[in-house]
Amino acid sequence: GDDTKPFLFTFYVSNDIKLHPTSSDKADEFIQKHAGEMLTPPLDPGPERMEQIGEFEYHDVEIEGAGWKEAGADISLRGIGWVAVTGAGNAQVRIGVPKGIGFSVRPPLMPFDVWEATAKYTGGKATRKSTKTKTGKRNKGVGRR
Repeated sequence: GDDTKPFLFTFYVSNDIKLHPTSSDKADEFIQKHAGEMLTPPLDPGPERMEQIGEFEYHDVEIEGAGWKEAGADISLRGIGWVAVTGAGNAQVRIGVPKGIGFSVRPPLMPFDVWEATAKYTGGKATRKSTKTKTGKRNKGVGRR
């Protein structure tokens, strides 16, 4: 609707999964254009793999925010990880997954860790957080090996 408010999505997934933010109305075109190049599924990459993965199905859910200090809910994606949703008000979220990949909305598993995440996407670009551990060593955030 016209009365939209910002929400923060914190992804809890393997470092091997690459996140590529794009608007939902351009998602299908983006996948077709970049499969096997910028977008590489975890198994043999390329358009052939996208054909094996098959069609995506879309689900619309409403998430009730719990404010900016804690996540309101998690969207769990079977076999992939989960996304914590943080913000005030209600968020209309469209989830696109390959057919057969289950999802669920649940109370947040780590509601207060949203501000400790190593990378955030706020609509402009992803920012990576570099922090020091208790031993004083530098922790590099997303993609560390």
